[in-house]
Amino acid sequence: MLKKTGQIVLAGVLGLLTLLPGGCAAPYSAPPQVNAQAVQQETLEQKKLLYKRAEQDNDRVARIAFPLMTANTAFCGRNVTAFDGLSGWTLDAFPPQEQQMARQLFGLGAEVTLSQVVKGSPGDKAGLRKGDVLVSINGVRLMTGRQGLKQASDLMKQAGLRPSQIHFMRGGQIANTTLTPVQSCAFSVYIDQKASNLNAYADGQNIVISRGMMRFVESDTELALVIAHELAHNAMAHVDKKKNNALTGALGGLAIDALLGAAGVSTGGQFGQAGMQAGALSYSVAFEQEADYIGMYFMARAGFDTSNVATFWRRMAVEQGNAAIQIRSTHPTSPERFVAISRTHEEIQSKKKRGQTLAPNMQKR
Repeated sequence: MLKKTGQIVLAGVLGLLTLLPGGCAAPYSAPPQVNAQAVQQETLEQKKLLYKRAEQDNDRVARIAFPLMTANTAFCGRNVTAFDGLSGWTLDAFPPQEQQMARQLFGLGAEVTLSQVVKGSPGDKAGLRKGDVLVSINGVRLMTGRQGLKQASDLMKQAGLRPSQIHFMRGGQIANTTLTPVQSCAFSVYIDQKASNLNAYADGQNIVISRGMMRFVESDTELALVIAHELAHNAMAHVDKKKNNALTGALGGLAIDALLGAAGVSTGGQFGQAGMQAGALSYSVAFEQEADYIGMYFMARAGFDTSNVATFWRRMAVEQGNAAIQIRSTHPTSPERFVAISRTHEEIQSKKKRGQTLAPNMQKR
């Protein structure tokens, strides 16, 4: 009986659903029919715009990061490398359905082509330009495709800071130049094109800036402030220190779990977990304050103007709301950051007037 009743109810529901379209309100206008081919063409055009915007953003970040990375190698310890300012790509870096667009937009083929030459970098000074096709490095002819990209990278790494002879093709003509790399902090800077929130972070090896942050910064100086702050996190090994603090907290919590376990009380490892979380958060605000402070010096050493960058935090407060102004969580409040950065600027200006070395003040250990 229950089965039969269920079948009747199901039939009733299906019948009701068939009546819905006729009873629902429908639009009265008659918009033009969309042509599938036109939509496909517009999709291609919008992807072109997307790639061009990403290319412009990448060029901007690289241009701002270059002086920060090269002016502050003294603070990066072993994390230094030879930097040439070149990036390359080949056609097979793109999905098959977008390779025709890549040919049209960037002139790409199977050969290793320069996708970026950082302004002011050794590659720029050597006369190389975006779109140049690399033929050989130090007498070794480059392969095509991804193998060629890896080969070019390996050859430049082998050369280190020594001058490299580069043959390249531009406008159908072969030319050659000598490129001498410079020493740089060995941290890569990326844009997360999928992230629309206001964020930037450092993981100990990389610096990642969200697409939302790229739209938020109003000047190259503000972008330099963001990058310098994250560079300071990496240079001061804050990620490793947080991991060590988390481990210390976890060990303390596990000791409590063990004691209670010996007494017959099962904690399920809760104290170990709580200790790890507490350890990870310890000195979190202090690390952020240190990154703000040292980041300002990194900016000044790289030649950026630090006079008005504190206003960045006023604008961030407006975007993030009252919590950023009043609540101290893992970061200082925005008023604290504004005042501290303003005072750091005054400290830097005082050292400049006195002819002192632009280096942050460090506590004696």
